[in-house]
Amino acid sequence: MGAIEQDEECTFEKHLISKFVEQARLNGDPVHYGRALAMQGETFGRLGNFEQAFQSLEKIKKIYNIKSHHAAICRAYGSDRVAQAFSHSVNWNRSLGRIDAALDTCNFIIETLLPHCDPKNVHNSFCLLYSCIVTMKDNGLAFDARRALLRFIVHPFDEHFGPGGSTFSKPLFQPILVLLDLQGNEFVEVDKIDEYTEWASDERNMPIQSESLENAWAAMAVSPSVLFGEIYYYLAKRQNKVHVRRRFIQIGISLMERTLTKTKSLPFARMYSTEKLENIKAFAKEL
Repeated sequence: MGAIEQDEECTFEKHLISKFVEQARLNGDPVHYGRALAMQGETFGRLGNFEQAFQSLEKIKKIYNIKSHHAAICRAYGSDRVAQAFSHSVNWNRSLGRIDAALDTCNFIIETLLPHCDPKNVHNSFCLLYSCIVTMKDNGLAFDARRALLRFIVHPFDEHFGPGGSTFSKPLFQPILVLLDLQGNEFVEVDKIDEYTEWASDERNMPIQSESLENAWAAMAVSPSVLFGEIYYYLAKRQNKVHVRRRFIQIGISLMERTLTKTKSLPFARMYSTEKLENIKAFAKEL
């Protein structure tokens, strides 16, 4: 057997996932049918076919009930991969410029889905909230995103696992909390600015993850490295010492640039990295 030839429209991949969805539908189990539809939506979204992705999401809405299905889906797949389709749709809406729809979905996730999720499955909660954090913080809701992160992720993790616990997203907790504080207070004083500056001066505090994990988070929304780069951007804007400001800008640009080659096949993540990189470069030119 030879290698499968993929055309520009990725026809083979779309056909394969459609067959998988149909087989899952015929099986009659909403757990697996919902997962198949979510996978189809993720595939269309990754290929930039956002309207088709929304068609898959509409079918999910007709069969999915988090109270009835969440536990079974987590048992089968480790996390609620069906609910996570709503998280992906935040990115689809934002890619299409539908900010109000994206924010409405963030609210639905925070008010309707997350309260019914297993609080011990912190990985699932983070997957659900990650795209919301990214979109909310850029639309004047950084503090709301921070409160949600503490309520649904940080505090449950501390309660159930303590300081010695581990999960894939744990290294991202502190950097994201810092970023949300800085972005939410962009035009006012930040109480912990000296602490944040000292913390960021040690680049080891930015947990650059393995390529596989970096790509996994980018597939959920954006590369963690671009968020780390944003921390340096917001800190640089507050530095009086020119050499510190320039160093932070350089680190931020470096972090953001490394995400571009890794997100070529992820339309939203690449669009986001490009936008943030342009912002920090424009700021550098002002110096």
